[in-house]
Amino acid sequence: MATQTQCFTATKSTPITTTYRHNSLTTRLHAEATNGVQLISLESLGDDHEAVGENMGKAMAAWLDVEWMPQEIHVQMGIRVKNTYVQCRTDGKDDVAEIMTQVTDDLYENWAEYNADAFVNAWDCGNYVADYLIAKSGSETCGCSTKIED
Repeated sequence: MATQTQCFTATKSTPITTTYRHNSLTTRLHAEATNGVQLISLESLGDDHEAVGENMGKAMAAWLDVEWMPQEIHVQMGIRVKNTYVQCRTDGKDDVAEIMTQVTDDLYENWAEYNADAFVNAWDCGNYVADYLIAKSGSETCGCSTKIED
């Protein structure tokens, strides 16, 4: 079977090559055009991880209040998110996906505390954290990103 290649543009600066080979799809970034995958830097958030975590936890609680209804459980979930974020950053973690996954894991492991009153799950909160960090870092977001509550 012949190889067929098509190029798509994911963003203005990130071309993606899509290659079809024997009914399998391989996607790779043009390394020469992008110098590899560009990670999101959290440097612009500063070194006051406690303040960033506090703001993020409050923002997530406010988002949950708007999405559902005001509940104390949202504040408690926000506190857990803040504590996990601070621990991640103190441990030197600065990858959005790694922080999102750790937040999700911590919430999931303690979900019995939230399950009776929460209308969301741990992954909803983890996804909000990723959207929050990407938006607050000044990085480009997509139209499907959650609106960040301030």
